This record gives sequence, structure tokens and C-alpha cells, in this order.
Amino acid sequence: MADRPSSNPRRLNRALWRILALSGVLMLFVVKLLTPHDLATTPPAIRAVPSESDQARPKTAYEPTDWSVAPVALVYLGVLVLLVVCCFVLIAAYPHAMSDTSRTLRITPPGPRLQTDPQGDLRAFRADEEKRLNSYYWMDKQKGIVHIPIVQAMQKLAKSGAPGFPRGQQ
Repeated sequence: MADRPSSNPRRLNRALWRILALSGVLMLFVVKLLTPHDLATTPPAIRAVPSESDQARPKTAYEPTDWSVAPVALVYLGVLVLLVVCCFVLIAAYPHAMSDTSRTLRITPPGPRLQTDPQGDLRAFRADEEKRLNSYYWMDKQKGIVHIPIVQAMQKLAKSGAPGFPRGQQ
């Protein structure tokens, strides 16, 4: 037999419908405030008084009244309340949505490899390079290839010349 769903989703569903009905009533109230009133029902004290320039140009149309601040403020307040209420409705409707993923690190990233003594590292690198350039060592012992110091290699090349290049005048 299948498990019977709990009554909790039903309560959430009823709460959601109540919120939707409340927001609908609020929207009807705002629309009622914002709809323009007919001049026949407007009291004579509020009607615009035609000026002399209006009598000179009778076909010119203009807006005789401005909106009051109250309907604009109510719309702003209504939207703000609706946004806040929607956030709480979503949190109540999906209680496990925030905690479904673990945010803990599963691996430990390597520590930073910092260069603590850059001048010393450069001195050691240059000393190693100088040692390689100015010393003898085997490149390939089986083939008989030996590395000789750079100064000696340049002198030998100057005496014998490079193979395939013409010899200079002596």
C-alpha cells in the first residue's frame, strides 16, 4: 500500500491560495485607485479652470490634473509586500531546497608554493648555470660526447671553423 501524503502540503496549498486571493484583492484596490475619474463625478472644486490661452486654442488637449502621491506609494508598498510574502511562501513551500547540497570541501587544496627568498633563488640558479657552462661533464658516455667549458668551445671553434661554413681569412 502506498504511503499517504501528509497534511502539510495541503496546508501549504491553502496558505498559497489565501495569499493569491489577498494579492488579487490588493491589486483590484490599486487599480480602482489608479483609474481616472470621470469629470461628471469630479467635484467642481477639483476641475481645471480653463485659462485665456485655452479659449484661444480650443482644440489643444492637455492633462488637467496630476496623480496624487498616495496611489503611487500604495503601488510601491504593495509590490514590496508582495515580494516579501513571495519569498516566505517559497521558503515554506520548499523547505529542503536550501540544504540539499553540502558546501563542505571534499578535497584539501595544496598549500601555496611561495617563493620566500627570490634573491637567493636567483643566485642559486645562476650559480648552477655558471657551473654547467664552465665545467666538464659527460653528455653521453656511451657515444663519447663530453661537455666542455664554453670559453674552450669558442676557442676550438674559432681555430677549426664550423663544418659547412667557409673559412675566414687569417
